[in-house]
Amino acid sequence: MNIGRGERRAGFLAGAAFLRGAAFLMLLSAAVPNRAVLQAQTHVLIVSGLGGDAKYKKSFASLADSLAGAIGTRYGIPAAQVTWLAEDSVSKAPRFRGQSTKANIERWVQQTATRAGAGDQVVIVLIGHGSGDGEDSKLSLPGPDLSARDFAQLLARFPTQKTAFVNLSSASGDMVPVLSAPNRVVITATKSAFERNESHFAEYFVRALTADGSDTDKDGRISLLEAFKFASAETKRLYETDERMQTEHAQLDDDGDRTGHPDPDGKLGEGAFARRFFLDAGVSASRAGVNDPRLGALYTEKFAIEEQIEQLKARKAAMPPNAYDDELEKLLVQLALKARSIREIEGRKS
Repeated sequence: MNIGRGERRAGFLAGAAFLRGAAFLMLLSAAVPNRAVLQAQTHVLIVSGLGGDAKYKKSFASLADSLAGAIGTRYGIPAAQVTWLAEDSVSKAPRFRGQSTKANIERWVQQTATRAGAGDQVVIVLIGHGSGDGEDSKLSLPGPDLSARDFAQLLARFPTQKTAFVNLSSASGDMVPVLSAPNRVVITATKSAFERNESHFAEYFVRALTADGSDTDKDGRISLLEAFKFASAETKRLYETDERMQTEHAQLDDDGDRTGHPDPDGKLGEGAFARRFFLDAGVSASRAGVNDPRLGALYTEKFAIEEQIEQLKARKAAMPPNAYDDELEKLLVQLALKARSIREIEGRKS
């Protein structure tokens, strides 16, 4: 039987449509993170150093205990992956894991480097009094102190992990160029070692992660960039309200250029990596879906697609315009489908 030209064209178009549909399904499935991504973990070390005066001992311990508690309750990180080391070696606080000595910190790094998988997150938060200059900038600890140089060597044990080094101590700014590295967020409470006065930035940074109010983009998650910007703004407000000269200027570096910035924009330059760094590593569901595995999985997949979009934006300058537009359109379609599924489930629950 002879087939006319119109029929052949119709068959060709149908076949092309089938291939496009198959390609779309492949792209859609690619947006769902694989098992390795879904099992990414966050490992947290919180160190509160020597307080000296009773006022500071109480303040440092309270901030560290509050942060350790929130990491479990708000971000769903298992207790086994959260370690708080403090000045008081006999503390009865439930999240306390030992004294904040150099040996205990080094032991934690060694053990975590052994069990942390590629793609996991490692977060170190320092609270206390700082001192020093350049590579010799230090956090005051019971016994021998740890310097910026020491911390750089310790963090080098995590070459395949995403790392965050958050130094909330006074005189911490000189650590930025020493700790700066690719795939790492470095935050300090001051811009140099000369800003030695009491740091209020620590209080507001912990508040950003433990209370509501810092989720500026309203996506149900708090990034390190959001926490940094919230704490910076509140610190500035404090000094203005008290009509005092501001003696601390927090810095953030997350592109490995060894330079801290007081107000990163979070777009393609400084702050872009911190904007995508969440304590929950993108594996926990939003609080709305904690009790529904389906909703939790959808949020996890949504976060993964959002990460792909951010990575694509970072590559935009090196891509042909048409290729960039095509990839972005596909990812936005996938994101819209996930968002619709989430709305459908949450709508039935309301």
